[in-house]
Amino acid sequence: MALFISFEGGEGSGKSTQAGRLVRALNDMGVPTQFIHEPGTTNLGRHIRELIKGSPWGRETISHEAELFLFSAARAELAAKVLSKASEESRLVIVADRYVDSTVAYQGYGRRLPLNLMDSVNRLATQGIMPDLTLLLDCPPVEALKRVGQIQAGLFDDGDSVRRDEAGARRFEDEPLAFHRRVRSGYLKLAGIEPERWLVIDGTKDEDAVFDSVWEAVTGMEKFRHVVEQSESLERDRAPEHLGETTLFPLSGSQRGC
Repeated sequence: MALFISFEGGEGSGKSTQAGRLVRALNDMGVPTQFIHEPGTTNLGRHIRELIKGSPWGRETISHEAELFLFSAARAELAAKVLSKASEESRLVIVADRYVDSTVAYQGYGRRLPLNLMDSVNRLATQGIMPDLTLLLDCPPVEALKRVGQIQAGLFDDGDSVRRDEAGARRFEDEPLAFHRRVRSGYLKLAGIEPERWLVIDGTKDEDAVFDSVWEAVTGMEKFRHVVEQSESLERDRAPEHLGETTLFPLSGSQRGC
């Protein structure tokens, strides 16, 4: 079975940067990777991403419930078309920039949709395919949002009153600070429920320090070592005898771009 690693975090937490660095480091080692984005990766996922992010219908927006089902539709397509096959490959590391936990944090805790109903939707969409390790880049919302230039005067209102458009929904980046605090709280609750799957990393540290924590967590996994062994075995089978053996593990800091 493939090693499945997901990155989670709020807006501006740096998870996409760290996910990309991990993929590049693994590729430098010669370890095959499958990099997936949520929503995205599949044709349907990319179209749904444009619908959610781009609002092609103008000022009209979608309900929170519709938003949940759009994300879930993209995830169901991803599980059916990509993950169901990729997860069976023992030499592969799957790296996800967001996965099912984002829905729980954003639509469940952030939007306050019923968590019990969301659990049923998520189980159907994922086909039971879950990460082996979920890395949560935890960062206070005020600091994280400053990184993406989204802090505005009205964003510091701790209440839930916020200017809304005709359909009563806003893009995540434009939500009030209270929303982002609920999302962060939701993530931390999820990490507390499944500590064997989650690792919370201090996202306020500099990029290299954060990646050191990511790399230590990934390379310390027994399943990762198994994937590396499988990759080494494949390389030995392919290489002419006179070339000798290639060692893929461990990787020095300079090699992984730190």
